[in-house]
Amino acid sequence: MRTLGVAIVLVLCVAGCARLSGHLTLSELASSNQMKLAELSVGMSKQDVITLMGNNTAKTGDGIVNNPWTIETFVGRDGAHFETLYYVTRKNQPFTPVRKSLATVIVIKDGKVFGWGENAIKSIQ
Repeated sequence: MRTLGVAIVLVLCVAGCARLSGHLTLSELASSNQMKLAELSVGMSKQDVITLMGNNTAKTGDGIVNNPWTIETFVGRDGAHFETLYYVTRKNQPFTPVRKSLATVIVIKDGKVFGWGENAIKSIQ
């Protein structure tokens, strides 16, 4: 019984230390991002998106997950400049790395929100 008590205290200490470092858990980051997506609107500026989504980070076994997790840029067929901002919105399975399937993409066209999610990315490919 005493060993169980020590183990619980140790787990709480580790969790508390992670919180003091300023990092969220991946699950907390995903939940926060999911809620913020509801506030997006087409035509918002990229800076408004970055401000809305925030700059929280999550600490995982593989390292730090930034917000946005990754950014890609390209020029569309029509010559428009696109950026895709990937925000983690789903928690990964234990012992698996973060990947695009866990993220929701926000598509920025010429500095403004064009759309988000799979349909937005499919419409420009």
